[in-house]
Formats: sequence, structure tokens, C-alpha cells
Amino acid sequence: MKLKFYLLLSLCITTFVCFGKKTNKFPTCDIPEELKTNADAVIRQESEITEIISHKELKYHTDYAVTILNENGSGYGELVIFYDKSSHISNLKINIYNSEGKLIERVKSNKIEDYSASGSNLFSDNRVKHYKTIQSEYPYTIQYSYDKSYNGFINLNSWYPYGSYRCSVQNSKFEVQVSDSNNFRYKAYNTDIEPKVSENDGKKIFLWCAENLKALKKEPYSPPSSDIFPHVKCATNTFSMEKVDGSMKSWKDFGKWSYVLNKNRDLFTPETESKIKELIKDCKNEREKVTTLYQYLQNKTRYVSIQVGIGGWQSFTAQSVEDKAYGDCKALSNYMKAMLKVAGIPSKYTLISAGRSHNKLDKGFVRNNFNHAILMVPLKQDTMWLECTDKYCATGFLGSFTDNREALCIDENGGELVHTPTYKLTDNTQIQSATFIIGSDGNAKAKIDTKYKGLQHSNVRRLFRLGAEDQKKYLYDDINLPDFKINSFSINEKKKQLPIAELNLDLDIRNYASKSGDRLFIPLNLMNRDTYIPKKIKNRKTDIYKSRNYLDIDSTCFEIPKGYEIESIPKNKSITSDFGSYEYTVKQDSNIVTYVRKVKYTEFRLPANRYEELRNFMKSKVRADKARLVIKKKN
Repeated sequence: MKLKFYLLLSLCITTFVCFGKKTNKFPTCDIPEELKTNADAVIRQESEITEIISHKELKYHTDYAVTILNENGSGYGELVIFYDKSSHISNLKINIYNSEGKLIERVKSNKIEDYSASGSNLFSDNRVKHYKTIQSEYPYTIQYSYDKSYNGFINLNSWYPYGSYRCSVQNSKFEVQVSDSNNFRYKAYNTDIEPKVSENDGKKIFLWCAENLKALKKEPYSPPSSDIFPHVKCATNTFSMEKVDGSMKSWKDFGKWSYVLNKNRDLFTPETESKIKELIKDCKNEREKVTTLYQYLQNKTRYVSIQVGIGGWQSFTAQSVEDKAYGDCKALSNYMKAMLKVAGIPSKYTLISAGRSHNKLDKGFVRNNFNHAILMVPLKQDTMWLECTDKYCATGFLGSFTDNREALCIDENGGELVHTPTYKLTDNTQIQSATFIIGSDGNAKAKIDTKYKGLQHSNVRRLFRLGAEDQKKYLYDDINLPDFKINSFSINEKKKQLPIAELNLDLDIRNYASKSGDRLFIPLNLMNRDTYIPKKIKNRKTDIYKSRNYLDIDSTCFEIPKGYEIESIPKNKSITSDFGSYEYTVKQDSNIVTYVRKVKYTEFRLPANRYEELRNFMKSKVRADKARLVIKKKN
């Protein structure tokens, strides 16, 4: 009997332990301490299975659990899944666990929002399943799983084990099942992890695994995350969207698919053609025609995002844009292309990855990397690039949204990669000319004229969209002076291919110079002073990186008050480095002191071990910008 009792007791204990293992999932104590360091969240498990059934049919299964350690990681508690008539979501389950791994909520379906993705500037048949957990006690874990199937696709999901910076990874698996291995390609970046390849039931299986990846900290002047985070990009050679088949065996092939998709959508009615010809009848050359038609586009149309079925790739017809006066980037670029066609000017519809921090396109791995469309106009003397969604952009200027990157230009022959303009140092300038009349009380009257060119035009671009009162409010917030009054200001714009904005200010400034006894201490540069010094980092990991060039030149005349003489004047300063250069000169002529400052901010990508050199350069600039003129009352 004792033996039976012990067996029964052992069985009960075993059952209790097993039951405990089933109910307690993802306790925080199971996270290795090194994964909590520098982390706001820890991905406990990530499993994504991609099943490529054919060139037009695709299935995903996702199982994901993340522990949110603190409030900074709360974004990981939000789930957003898009779908449309070509895709279907099923078996969605969401569970929430506390720090001990106990289930505290099994989210019911009525708590998961399901709504249209349409917004004020979006015309879409996309829908969203959305859930955001609200937890006041940290840490906690959210786990979700779902299936998603596609009837038509272009891209495959890629494997990015890291969610973001300050997120570590305990376990991540990425699996691709392929019926036809000739229709699957992959390429690894920033990692040497190789897939385990096997076969099962006639399918070839590729499996990538990663464990115990420590959280990455974003370092100042880091390269784009795509240059840092390990990831694997995947693609098929053939695909289909809404029964329109395509190939990604080459950029030329992918361009052909886009061309066929938009073929004959650049046609107008005879009435519209006559209207366009009337618009350009007085233009003297092709550039004038482009400018006239581009400005007509800007004045007539507005941007609306279109994401309805194949409309995510196929543009509205040119005539429909003329009639409706709106369209997305594809439709507006096609519309502009059609108008130029009427004018006898050929142009190329162009796909591009837009954004200030875009992912660099890999020329050797053909995949859809594009999220935007623009227009290339190859004139005889020059090539003009047109951003057709921007009502305020100067003709031929792209700006930081699409500059200096590869783009896919498309014509009847297919696609060709072309590099968009790279703006030089002298293209991106801020030239300031100022006069400060210093009073004996330390107050100053200032007239400041500043010209912003090229990419620096964006420093004040917003002002042109505001009314006079809002412009003044903006300037009060933006001007780097402690206590001042704007007596008057004016702003105007020259919409050249490199746009120029001019801002003229008339200011009264209280206590510009600090007073001590019979001396006045006059700062030579408050308007455009450098103050930022990146923090010190031990054992920096990433390269130091800056992507663009800028040039600032400040010329300031100080008129010192009567009855004062100069006691101390700063010596000229010059600093040169691989990160840029800095110099200023100070000259005196009677009661006028002229300060001229010139700073070059140059692009660079240099090894991490030179970070301290960069900090020293920036510290030198900050110190130099604190230079002061000391004047003293005459005896």
C-alpha cells in the first residue's frame, strides 16, 4: 500500500509540475541577465514560417512573444496587422502574462479592433487588426500568433531578429518552405548565420535561428540601422499581383512589369491636350515647358495615397487625375509624364525608396525596395528630377527625401538603376549677414539677413505655409536668443533648381552683452552657435557616419557704443579635420568689429575608433563659438 501511495503522490506531483509549466509561460526570471542590460524589451520567442505555394500563393504563420521591461518598451505591446481583399487573417490569438509568467488575460476577439486603413489622405481597401495592451505593472509579456494567406504578392517577408535598438532576443526562428526552390532567393546582411536546409514532403526548407542576442544601443552618428542590424532578405523570381504576372530575375524584368502595368495610362482627351498646349505656347525652351507644367500640376492637384488592390502599383489614368485633381505618387508622376508627352518631352516614371533614413538598395539583389514614385526628365543639357507630390517644391529639386540613392527608371525596355542627384557642399549653404549695434546698457539692435540654399532651404521651408502671425510665433520659438523682440521680418523664396529662402529680421535684444563694472562682454556668435557634443562612449561598436554636406558662413558687424574701447579681442581660429572644418576671423576698424565664421559639415564614414577624434573636433567648435569681445569704458 505504501508503494502505491508513493506512486500516486509522485504522479500527483508530476501532474502538478506539468500543469504549472503549461500555465506559467515566459517568467521574467528565465531571461538571462545579459539580455536585460540596455534593454527595454526582450523578444522571448519569435517563429515565422513562410510557405511559398506558387508564384501567386503565399502563407505565413507567426508566433511571437515579447517581454516588456519598462515604459520605454511599451510600443512592443501594440499589434498592427494590415490585410486586404488579396490577403486573409485567421487564428489570431493574444495572451498577456505577468512577470511570474502567469496568464492574466486571454484577449477576446471583441477587444481587437478591426477598421479601415483609410485616413484623411488615404484612399484604400486595406483594413487593420489592431490591439494595444494597457498594463501599469512592468515587466509583462504579450504573446500572439496568427496565420496570414495571400492570393497574389510581390515581396516576401525578411528576417530581422532585432525588433529595434534596446531590444534583445532570446530566441528567433525564421523558416521558408518552398515547393519550387528555383523560385526562391535570399541574401544575408551583417551576419554570418547560415540556414539549415532540409527537405520534407517534397518541399525544400530553409531555417535560420538566432539565440541570446544582446540589445544594441543606438550610438551618436551611427550608420542607418540596415547597415548594423543582422537580417536576411528574401525574394522570388516570379510573382503575381491581381492576376498580373511579373519577374524579378533582373531589374530590367521588374521594370517591364511596372511598364506593362501602366501602359497607355498616360493618355488625355483631345480637349485636355489642347489645354496643355495652350499652357506652354509662349515657353521659349524645354526647361520653361517643364517648369510651367510642373507648376500647373502643383496648383491643380493634391496628394492622396491610393492603396486599392493593384492600385498600390498601378497608377490612375492621366485623364482621371486631370478630372479629379488628386492622386498618389504614382498617379501624379504618371500625370506629369503624360503632360510632358503632349509637350514633346520624353520622361521616365521612376520607382524609389524615399525617406531621410532610407535603406540602401543592393544592386546585386533584385527585390522590390521601393515605396515612392518620382519622374526623371532627361533634357539635352541636363536631367531634371520632379517630386510630383509636393505642392511647394522647386522645379527640379528633390531634397533629402529622395536625393543620393538608387532609383529604378522605367520605359518600354524595362527598368534601369540610376543614381539621383547628390547635393554638394556649396549646394547646401546658409549665408548670414548681420549688424549688431551694442548699447552701453548691454542691449542690442540687430538686422540679420540669412539665405538658405539647397537642403538648408528646409530649415525655414515651413514658414512659407504659415500665415503672418504663425510665422512670427515660429520665429520666436526658433531664434536662439534669450530675450528679444521682433520689430519686423520678411521672408521670400526663389524657386530655382536649388531653391533659396531669404529671411530678414529686425530685432531688439535685451542683455545681449553681459555687464560687469565698466566692462561689456559681447558674444560674437549667438545666432548660429554650435552647442552639441556627442556623449562619451567606451568601446564604441559602429562606424561614425554623416550622410550629407553643409556649409555655413556668418558675417557679423558689431558697432560698439561711444565712450568704450576694445580691451580684448579673440585671436583668429582655424580647425581642420576629416569631419569638416571650422574657422573664424575677427577684425577691428575704429568702433566696428567684424566677425566672420565659416563651418563646413562634410559627409563621412569612418571607423568606430575615431569617434573620440570626432568628439574633440565638436568640442573645439563649441568652445570656439563661445568667443567674446571685451570692451571697457574709456577713462
